[in-house]
Amino acid sequence: MPAANRASIKLSSDFVEEARREAEVLHRSVGAQVEHWARLGRAFENTPGFDIRKVRGVLEGRLKIEDLTAAEQDKFFAELDDRFDKPNPRVEAYFAELGAREGAVGTDESGHMVRRMADGSLQRIG
Repeated sequence: MPAANRASIKLSSDFVEEARREAEVLHRSVGAQVEHWARLGRAFENTPGFDIRKVRGVLEGRLKIEDLTAAEQDKFFAELDDRFDKPNPRVEAYFAELGAREGAVGTDESGHMVRRMADGSLQRIG
């Protein structure tokens, strides 16, 4: 493929590693794997009866989940999962600040429910 038909984009290293693993299984290059996924996503979003604008509307709080078709609901929940699994740095910083406040409740490294005390220590609850 001539160089004029190529473009560089930035992707997270986690995504590239996932594409690399999948590409190895399917005997594709990493670039071909990412292009394949992009084509699948475009085809999915252009499927009759599927309206990505409605999914975005629900994510933005303008529409109700019940207003979506079954396929649109599947896409909504997949995107919602992604937002929880990969929050942006501003969201991560906000929740870190909340968790540092006195009285904040969360889990410790062992998965036990804890409350942050005034001195910064964690007290196990429940």
